[in-house]
Amino acid sequence: MESIESIRTNFRFTDRDQENLRKIGELIAPNLDSITDEFYDYLTQNPKTAKYFQSEKAIQHRKETFKGWLTEVFASKYDHQYLLRLQKVGKIHVKIGLKGYYVDGAMTYVRELLRQQVSARVKDGVCDEELLTSLHKALDINLSALTSSYQEEKLNNLFLSQNVESKLVSVAGRMLYGLNLILVTGLLAMALGVVGLLCMDIYTAFTDEFYYGMIKALGSLLLLWMMIELLHTEIDHLQGGHFQVKIFVELALVAFIRKVFVASFKTTTPLEFALPLIGLFVLGIIYFFVARVEKPKGRHH
Repeated sequence: MESIESIRTNFRFTDRDQENLRKIGELIAPNLDSITDEFYDYLTQNPKTAKYFQSEKAIQHRKETFKGWLTEVFASKYDHQYLLRLQKVGKIHVKIGLKGYYVDGAMTYVRELLRQQVSARVKDGVCDEELLTSLHKALDINLSALTSSYQEEKLNNLFLSQNVESKLVSVAGRMLYGLNLILVTGLLAMALGVVGLLCMDIYTAFTDEFYYGMIKALGSLLLLWMMIELLHTEIDHLQGGHFQVKIFVELALVAFIRKVFVASFKTTTPLEFALPLIGLFVLGIIYFFVARVEKPKGRHH
């Protein structure tokens, strides 16, 4: 909230306005009770505001508070202490859950009540206009101070939510980066495993069944090639590149191609040979659609 000096300057609130308020206070003093009663009739007729007045005792207490505030509107010096008192009232409104637009509506009703009182008791039109201008300035200053607590509460909630959101995003980003590093480590381990498999296939080719070992070695080479592509893709993704799902589908395709190669030597029934072919066909369809959806992206270096 700005200082009272700044507020007075912005509203062009002068000593002349303060003198006019004193005159208005004298004019309405005889009718202060009737104004208060009419205002609380307005509040209790609205179910949303009536719930804050559960007993007659509570209503009487609030009426005395209202009369005290109204007296201060016309008699206060409009200094820093007055501003603090208004802000305290505003914080109470926020605390009890009173919506800001009810405060705005209540002030509008009070403004009209006081305008009628001033207009009824002043005969000089020029003086009447000057008094009403000072009255509007005073009520606007009061409303601004009362509702500043709502703005502060909104900013505090926004600041808190932004902080929480920022921290969550930061933590999620770090976790995601860590998980990607784990994935790269796992891919490296699998690539080493494929290298080991390739060595075993070559060994089989030269020590046992040459053709069978060479076919398996060819399949292992395809797997190793795909593992290298997969590692390139993941590293590119860590460096901000595009994540390509089709690489994973290609790896699955190569794995099934290797399985078909091996099955051509080892299968004993048509069904055992047909299953890898069916899987390969399904993966081919999936790859076709994935490749159409994904736009080709150049690798970042």
